[in-house]
Amino acid sequence: MLIYLSQWIPCSRDIAVLHCNKSNALYSLGRWREAAFSAYESLQWDPEYVKAYYRAGHSLIMLSKSFEAVSAFHKGLSLLNASADQSQVADFVAGIFISVNGERVLPPTYFQAHTYIFSAGFGALIWQMVIEKLAQKGKWQSCLLLFSERRELPADLRVNQLSLKKLFETYEFCGLDDRMQQAAELVKWLISIGANVETIGTCPLHAIIRLCIK
Repeated sequence: MLIYLSQWIPCSRDIAVLHCNKSNALYSLGRWREAAFSAYESLQWDPEYVKAYYRAGHSLIMLSKSFEAVSAFHKGLSLLNASADQSQVADFVAGIFISVNGERVLPPTYFQAHTYIFSAGFGALIWQMVIEKLAQKGKWQSCLLLFSERRELPADLRVNQLSLKKLFETYEFCGLDDRMQQAAELVKWLISIGANVETIGTCPLHAIIRLCIK
């Protein structure tokens, strides 16, 4: 059908939109390989159609292709101009971190994207939205990866909607609970940006963290 329509639609952007919409529909049906293919078809018609990179990235995440997913989000992010909606920028940055959630070895594309992200000078609002998106999706390992770069984040960053309990359960799961000094420093930083200390929880590690804070 799309091949037929392409004979009658002169604008390549319009055809790219059709393929991207098809990708979105396929993704919703759980047909991620086909969704990724349709997203790339969209980009063949218009390599600067940002939404297609977003659709490709999320489809590749579901296919466990972190290398390609990070690359897709990075390319899309680099096409967004200064006037782009901040929420859209946050979606792409979050996509990069979600792509490597749970990965023991970070793909080379992540380090390329990392350099771009932290040299772009994104403001506090964008980073707030990124962290909230990661937390809402339960991507706590991605949160910890981002927080390891907290010195690169804006000094005026504020984040209220963050469960320290979930975050530090992941901290334990990843085998980081023997680094108590680092844990205490992370908790103090999180509280300084607005996280609620009452969300830490009552398990032994969390009780020790409370003691470190006091």
